[in-house]
Amino acid sequence: MNEQASAEALTAQHHAALKVRLLKGPVYRAKHRDLWDVLERDQALIRSYFDQIGLSLRLDDAEGYAFLQQREVDTEEEQTEIPSLITRRQLSFGQTLLLIFLRKRLAEHDSEESSPRLIVERQEIWQWLAPHFPDASNEVKQHKEFDALIKKITQMGFLNQLPNHKNDFEVQRILKAFVTAEQIVRYTELFDIHSKEEASDEQ
Repeated sequence: MNEQASAEALTAQHHAALKVRLLKGPVYRAKHRDLWDVLERDQALIRSYFDQIGLSLRLDDAEGYAFLQQREVDTEEEQTEIPSLITRRQLSFGQTLLLIFLRKRLAEHDSEESSPRLIVERQEIWQWLAPHFPDASNEVKQHKEFDALIKKITQMGFLNQLPNHKNDFEVQRILKAFVTAEQIVRYTELFDIHSKEEASDEQ
């Protein structure tokens, strides 16, 4: 095999690894340095590949992440021709609540701090969630339920548990791409209404 053929084979391997990683979930510059370099170098080719199978590549170079979204189709015929490859999640009330709180906290952090990293503690998350759920007679049980929410959001890729610090989590900045400032305001108002209704029902 000559040098050109070897280089082409290596490039194909790099592209394949990047495509598989993107289909599994987001690519982060800090976490996937080699794949990120491939993405920056051959972004047009990668975009073209995914566009052909109905997926759009979203890349934020400033924040250092990239991920795939199902491309919007205009006609019923296109919907038939292009199957959905990205699963749409139906979020529970608790999951939505936690995502909004994390996004709101990230916005506050960005306006107040110079460091891009936002670290939140498990107990802090418990305190955010508690007012929006019925008063618990069994606090230990409630905390386990909150921990299940934290675990789910971590599995979804919006939190990252710090190594050797089981109660500390880094909020992943990719959350900004999924929850807008307008949604923070709208959902916060809805959650406040929900909390007042819960309190009224308990009286």
